[in-house]
Amino acid sequence: MNINTQTLNITEVIESRFSSAASFISMVKVRCANFVGPIAVVGAFVLATLSIGQPLTIDQASWMIPGEVYEVLQNTKAVPSIADEAAKIPTKLVDGDAVDHTVLRTYAEKQAVARYLADKYKMDSSASYDFVEKAMVVGREVGLDPTLILAVTAVESGFNPLAESKKGAQGLMQVMTRVHAEKFQLFGGHEAALDPNANMRVGSLILREYIAKGGSLQAGLRLYVGASSVIINDGGYGEKVLAERQRLREAAGYKFAQLKKIKVI
Repeated sequence: MNINTQTLNITEVIESRFSSAASFISMVKVRCANFVGPIAVVGAFVLATLSIGQPLTIDQASWMIPGEVYEVLQNTKAVPSIADEAAKIPTKLVDGDAVDHTVLRTYAEKQAVARYLADKYKMDSSASYDFVEKAMVVGREVGLDPTLILAVTAVESGFNPLAESKKGAQGLMQVMTRVHAEKFQLFGGHEAALDPNANMRVGSLILREYIAKGGSLQAGLRLYVGASSVIINDGGYGEKVLAERQRLREAAGYKFAQLKKIKVI
């Protein structure tokens, strides 16, 4: 077995428990920052695989992993993808302005946006980076711009995963759980409404549905907030979301430009 194959096996093990390798690394960094670095964790997997010479499971590698990290891995379940449900909504019906797979592709851009979110919404930088990573993964699953997902989340809940409104909206993207209960079945039922991973996926799926139904991004946002017709005032909701999306994109672009300038000098 060559090194490339061994590395692929490790990646498959990690990705079976996490939506992406980046989410895995950031999660371990957040939970285990005091006693182990993320590179050390991945390194332990690599070394164990090379020495054993076969696909590695977490149980087989337990002797090489610090106890606290092993407990985190054992207690973390894979998050189901919403991609199959999103694929049922024809891409041709989704406004192109809601789709952008070129943003937040670099570490510098993601870090810049995470800092912006941490400063504005008063959260830990590691938590804000985790939200950025979540939006990246979910954006790929539902075919939407991750900065749009982050903007809706910001306006809806200010990144409070436990937020609940008097009308019954819940979680990061303030999903009306009683209306969309069936969408949470993939994640174990409506109780998952306050789970950040489930809520962001369901909320983003609903957003994609409404954009397709409304025929444009602006119309989709109106439907998302409950303004079912043009004669119903959305309270400036759409403008708020699009303005926040633009600020997020500017934060990413500014930081990226600064880093590029430094490299040239």
